[in-house]
Amino acid sequence: MTSPELDFKAASNMTGIVAASYTHNRDDYQWFGNFTDPLSPGGAGGTTHYTFAHLEQRTLSLTGRLDYTLTTTLTLQVYAQPFVSKGVYANVRELAAPRAADYNARFRPYGDTSVTNNPGGFNFKQFRSNVVMRWEYRPGSTLYLVWTQGRQGFLSAMGDQSFSGDFRDLFNRHPDNTFLVKASYWLNW
Repeated sequence: MTSPELDFKAASNMTGIVAASYTHNRDDYQWFGNFTDPLSPGGAGGTTHYTFAHLEQRTLSLTGRLDYTLTTTLTLQVYAQPFVSKGVYANVRELAAPRAADYNARFRPYGDTSVTNNPGGFNFKQFRSNVVMRWEYRPGSTLYLVWTQGRQGFLSAMGDQSFSGDFRDLFNRHPDNTFLVKASYWLNW
């Protein structure tokens, strides 16, 4: 895992963070799925196969945060994080003897070639951001204006795009925007 971070103070009233995180995960015992045999005309079948696979997964995320104090009563906070995780499965096998002393003896090859010949992968991308403006319009009384945006996409294959292509694709997706207003008023009796 690599996770560099840059903290900065652009002015006495502005601080920020820019960070990146990259992980490369290899998991030889990743749960893959449960598959149930169809029932035969005589009622036989219906057996559930618990499958596991080898997973090669790469994940990249970028994080940005900015805190800006405009006045003693007015602040702005911005947070944004695009995230891409993609992986490919191989060597699908089923659980055979869960309590076997030898860990590898717990598995056997899974016989359904429609699953094992091309197990596929995934490409998941997501973007989340928040912008919060806070105004203390009188002592103890505050108004918040919030804008949250999210975007995401999923493919059931790893794809051959680079991470930069995945990030471009992410920002071409339709956003889900949420706007919130919260007001509080301090009663001083």
